Amino acid sequence: MAKYYDVDDIIMEEELFYVVFQVGANGVGLLVPVQKQTMCDLLNITWTEAQCYEWFFIGFSVRSMQIEKGAKVELPFWLAQELHLRQAVSVNVPACFNQKTRKEIQADAACVDLRNRCPYFYELGCKVAPL
Repeated sequence: MAKYYDVDDIIMEEELFYVVFQVGANGVGLLVPVQKQTMCDLLNITWTEAQCYEWFFIGFSVRSMQIEKGAKVELPFWLAQELHLRQAVSVNVPACFNQKTRKEIQADAACVDLRNRCPYFYELGCKVAPL
């Protein structure tokens, strides 16, 4: 939290990670993705209106407010990290930190465009490493 007001830190922690829930969770069904057209039909709004509320459709689920154990969900790093510390999820490392990228860096680091893979590769890597 040392960089609480740092815009770059905030944007870096918005990087999406896939997590697998180790326990069932109630009241967090907003994290489960559904089709936007389905949401438009349920809320009785047009597609044009829906585009104005794009943030609202990040993962709204009307059918259920529960996430089952074993569900794979995409979450921002800040949330995935907190849930991992509480042993509620297991975090899948993003592609920019996978074995293929590490081998490419070992082979010829000067030729690997890390910014293209993840704009905050080093900063995020320092936070991902302890997980």
